[in-house]
Amino acid sequence: MSLFSLVFFSFAVALVCRAVPRAYRWSVLLTASMLFYLSESPAALPVLIIMSLWTWYCARKIGSANTPAPAGLSREEKKARRAAIRAVQKRWLTAGLCADFAVLAVFKYLNDVRVLVGASRLGILLPLGLSFYTFQITGYLLDVYGGKTKPEESPLRFLLFASFFPQLIQGPIARYDALAPQLREPKDLDMDGLVRAALLMLYGLMKKLVIADRLAPLVSAVFDGGSFGGAAALVGVLAYSAQQYCDFSGGIDLVTGAAELFGVRLAPNFRRPYFSVSLADFWRRWHISLGSWMRDYVFYPFALSRPVSRLSKRAGARFGQAIARTLPAAAGNLLVFLLVGLWHGASLNYIAWGLYNGLILAVSSVLEPAYKGWNERHAALSASSVFHVLRVVRTFAVVNIGWFFDRSAHPADAFRMIGSIAMRFAPQELTPTFFETAGMTAPDGMVLACALAVVFCVSLLGERGMDVRERIASLPYIPRLLLVLFACCSIVIFGVWGSGFDASAFIYNGF
Repeated sequence: MSLFSLVFFSFAVALVCRAVPRAYRWSVLLTASMLFYLSESPAALPVLIIMSLWTWYCARKIGSANTPAPAGLSREEKKARRAAIRAVQKRWLTAGLCADFAVLAVFKYLNDVRVLVGASRLGILLPLGLSFYTFQITGYLLDVYGGKTKPEESPLRFLLFASFFPQLIQGPIARYDALAPQLREPKDLDMDGLVRAALLMLYGLMKKLVIADRLAPLVSAVFDGGSFGGAAALVGVLAYSAQQYCDFSGGIDLVTGAAELFGVRLAPNFRRPYFSVSLADFWRRWHISLGSWMRDYVFYPFALSRPVSRLSKRAGARFGQAIARTLPAAAGNLLVFLLVGLWHGASLNYIAWGLYNGLILAVSSVLEPAYKGWNERHAALSASSVFHVLRVVRTFAVVNIGWFFDRSAHPADAFRMIGSIAMRFAPQELTPTFFETAGMTAPDGMVLACALAVVFCVSLLGERGMDVRERIASLPYIPRLLLVLFACCSIVIFGVWGSGFDASAFIYNGF
């Protein structure tokens, strides 16, 4: 299904929902989601349905195990009963998690592991959205086990929560208590809401088609095309930084706008990440739903676990309380970002990228008291605009070093490219022929510069508190219509068209 087909499909489903009584709109969305998945990944539809229904069943068993206690029990009997109930719930939680992650491991990691050990790949294709909906339904299961969420009674409503078609492309990873109530009775959409949704979808299409797809050949030429000097490596990683952001955030804008057609507000997944002042701040702004999932279901349970607490106490007795306070966070960050790397894939480049981020965040956690003390002693400097800009530039550099590992085929290639920037810069390689061979002509460069300037200005205004979309939506009818028509024409004229022009062409759909 092409990007515009997704847009038209979303509008068509919204019209059908509008004509159906509100109480039955969820069934329209479920039917549309099944048809969407059937058109994109028909062979994998049974995987989605079976995983969803099994998780629903396990959650129901967890909920039904907690029956009211009979009257007249002693304290010891109540304690024994609670322990027995918890044991039953833990068994069903384990059954659900093991099944879901086993399916994820087979489809996503088996081929990568076979390649690592020198075996041939099997003919296993990754189902559309598997990583996203696996984390989504396992998060629900953990919330039911933790008592944060009541089990869903209807298996079909839960299947809709797992398969809501706008977010199947690439997330965000939704929480049940935030998304499910909106799907039960989708709201009507007025004209202002329709305009806001259309503006967000157009903005996403512009980032994807005008910027990300235009940069793709240049990125491929640098990272996949051979050995270049440091100047080409620098251009390549900056291009990849823009490509990945515009591809992923553009896709999120598209699916968020599509969801808004049904009155559904998806969780934000990006918040101007390249304006971050630290790597920790970056990860609070980039792929927010994955970060919050890791925080709630991995970081906190691990950092607050008894083994880590005991390790922290031993470290405190030997190295001081400052280390004792920061050690759980440091160890938690290492674990989380190792898993984040593995979430992207089991190949060595993703593992190295995850460990790179985890190590920097772990060291930052240990040095946090020193940072805080320095900022207090130099309060005027740390609060200045110049220092803020320097922190943003520093963070951007740190993030881009990490992108070398993310994009390279092997960590050795990443080290080679990073080393070439310092040891063999070779700016003479950046000739017009180099760019033209990489698919970047002078007109392409002009279009790219203008489009990136638009994204930068929108992001900068957003960072200063202005919602550009709301501002445009509040304009009088004629100026607003002219802006929408200009955006549509710009995407049609300047967008990159051709093979690969479909929903599966998003970078993060491969995860």
